[in-house]
Amino acid sequence: MLERHLRQLTDDLELDPVGPKNREGFYDLPLLPGLTLLVKELDPGFYITCPMILCPVEKRESLFIHLMKANFLGLATGGAAIGLDAEEKFLTLSQSIPYDVNYKTFKETIEDFANYLDFWQQEVTRHQKAAEEGIL
Repeated sequence: MLERHLRQLTDDLELDPVGPKNREGFYDLPLLPGLTLLVKELDPGFYITCPMILCPVEKRESLFIHLMKANFLGLATGGAAIGLDAEEKFLTLSQSIPYDVNYKTFKETIEDFANYLDFWQQEVTRHQKAAEEGIL
């Protein structure tokens, strides 16, 4: 199901075709230069994740509080979750869809995920700039 949806999505959006799964079972879905989503099939459903942005060092605690509020009930993240990668270097956005979906729902989910990803990249950048300027 996932492979078929990914093929149709890349055709519809005129993206490069999705290659084979990596050793962790993820497909790379390059949406834009420098923006590649990792998508994995679940039984049922699928999982999306993407490194969002380097985690700022300055005022990290206030950023984490802001991100925890965003994660609360998934209200400010569209059901996704903001977290850290294993090395605690990058902030990530991840979402699990634990049920099978048709292509339309799949495409809308990917679009929503990319929009939230863009929003939170800008929000973290704004926070980082405010921290550097001493506003926070």
